Amino acid sequence: MQKVGKLKRLYWYLLLIPKLGLFNIVYVQFYRQLIKFNSYQRKFPIRAFREGTFFSGGPVRNDYPEDWKAELIKQADTILEGRLPYYSFHHVKQSSPPNWFLNPFNQKECSNVIDHWMNIGDFDEELGDIKNIWEISRFAWAGVLARAYKVSGNPAYLKTLNQYFENWAARNPVNQGPNWKCGQESALRMLRVLDVLLILGEDKKPSQVVIDFIKGHLDRVSSNLRYALAQRNNHATSEAAALFIGGIWLKSVDPANKKKYHRFERIGRGNLLFAVRRLIYPDGAFAQHSVNYHRLFLDTLSQVVFWTKHLEYNLKAKEFYNIYNSAKEWLLDITDESGRSPNIGSNDGSLLQTNHACDYNDNRPSLQLASMLIDGRKRFDHGPWDEVLYWYLMDGEANNQPLKQRKFSKVKASGYVIMNNADSWALLHYPNYKFRPAHNDVFHFDLWSNGTNLLMDSGTYSYNPDKEDNFDFKSVHAHNTISFDKHEQMPRLSRFLLAKWVKPRYVGKIENSSGDKSSWYGTYKDHNGNIHKRQVEWTESTWIIKDFCSGRSVGFTSGYNFDKCEYSLDESNHTLTLQWGTIEIIGADSLKIVEQFISLYYMDRKEVNRLVISSKNNAELITKIHISQ
Repeated sequence: MQKVGKLKRLYWYLLLIPKLGLFNIVYVQFYRQLIKFNSYQRKFPIRAFREGTFFSGGPVRNDYPEDWKAELIKQADTILEGRLPYYSFHHVKQSSPPNWFLNPFNQKECSNVIDHWMNIGDFDEELGDIKNIWEISRFAWAGVLARAYKVSGNPAYLKTLNQYFENWAARNPVNQGPNWKCGQESALRMLRVLDVLLILGEDKKPSQVVIDFIKGHLDRVSSNLRYALAQRNNHATSEAAALFIGGIWLKSVDPANKKKYHRFERIGRGNLLFAVRRLIYPDGAFAQHSVNYHRLFLDTLSQVVFWTKHLEYNLKAKEFYNIYNSAKEWLLDITDESGRSPNIGSNDGSLLQTNHACDYNDNRPSLQLASMLIDGRKRFDHGPWDEVLYWYLMDGEANNQPLKQRKFSKVKASGYVIMNNADSWALLHYPNYKFRPAHNDVFHFDLWSNGTNLLMDSGTYSYNPDKEDNFDFKSVHAHNTISFDKHEQMPRLSRFLLAKWVKPRYVGKIENSSGDKSSWYGTYKDHNGNIHKRQVEWTESTWIIKDFCSGRSVGFTSGYNFDKCEYSLDESNHTLTLQWGTIEIIGADSLKIVEQFISLYYMDRKEVNRLVISSKNNAELITKIHISQ
């Protein structure tokens, strides 16, 4: 990592103030000081939840398709065995009821569980990633148990569901312990409870215990929404949406207290519309430059649209629906036929829409629901992703032909170039930052063919990994792009903040020439004065990447991540032969294969190979990729 003096770091911080917003910075620092000196706790009093049974269950649904049932029951039985889902991938052994304060990945337990959440730090090296504490308190397991009970009538599922909720409420009084530290966690937890009510058919007549539980979460979120808005990220949209949805739902089920709940509705609605307008690009991309966070954003808007329709509430916000539609179309544009997308940007394992048995990385459930809500039509043929329509009471409306989408190459103003071929396609990320970037991935090139990710992004793995996990998934050396003198494209100031945000010098258009050949190129200049021009040309089965590098650096390296497989490297001809094709390098001084890690699921990493290419600066490097199958 490049060493930087204190004065230069301070200068870089000052340059970021206009981009982050002076008022936001001042407010966040002021807020943190209030917490540090215990000056804010009166606003967040600790109180116990109302005791009692959460859910009654109701009658079984007899119309559930048999081809979904086996997998659902398998998942529910896994939970009964004490193995709970973490990040929609891991099934980790827990106690029953679970230990809500355990990090099961290192078996460390939070020690200050009876403290006010303001007295608990975000990053404890001994405890590890606090998200590993929060994850089971997002209640993904609850939807599985509720769905399994509703289609089988097995009382064990309902009994476990109630036991876990009652235990959680007893051990996590409002504002006490680590599970209240983040307002977004409270918001997502509340939305999950409404989802369980919908599945069980109790959303119109809930128990008073559930009403009190929902209200406690909305009190927590509403009292600190300004902090979420100052983050200028998905916290703002998630928390505002939860306030709005929770407010209109409470008004519908507890009309005697409508005036109390109107505050939640009013604050949530106004700030939701504000945040949605503020955090979206004109082409529909979410501001955080993360495919996973974009899906979370889309699923959040789907919750808003569904509950307003379900509760017959007129949102009266045409711009909101236009943004919702453009966000759906953006994700469709970069979703492969397999349902997956390039693993661009931060990926923290968030999955709001879990009423299905599809893989965590499959976007089709989210897109199928959004398409039905906004278009009244499906986008995909029948499959397991249709289960979301069943639980959202729209399966009877979905018996129409899906809207087919033809893929086109296009340059998106939000910072992405989509390049489509007959049997392959690629995504390139160029710099256009409305929100602070998280990864050094400028000009990262992601290649797909016939449902397979041939050249892939590194992912994230963990925001606070254990000390021995010292591989940096956010580094330029983990992405399919160029590094000058082994330096990062943007220097890192802190865990979530990069300095000297790269700006594009030129962003080209898609050019089409004779012989079905297409091309695109763009350039940027980094903070060290180096210039990188990347040009991509593609025909039916061949991709050519031309990197023109110049500036002050002595040399540069390029790299490409590919799955573990049999390969042969001809160093004399600079050609790598793989099972799916060849990669030929022209203009390199040397090339080698090294072991690398990528992360497709939070807290999970797998070993892949990386082709590392070295060259002197002020030269051209050509990478020819031929796909043979």
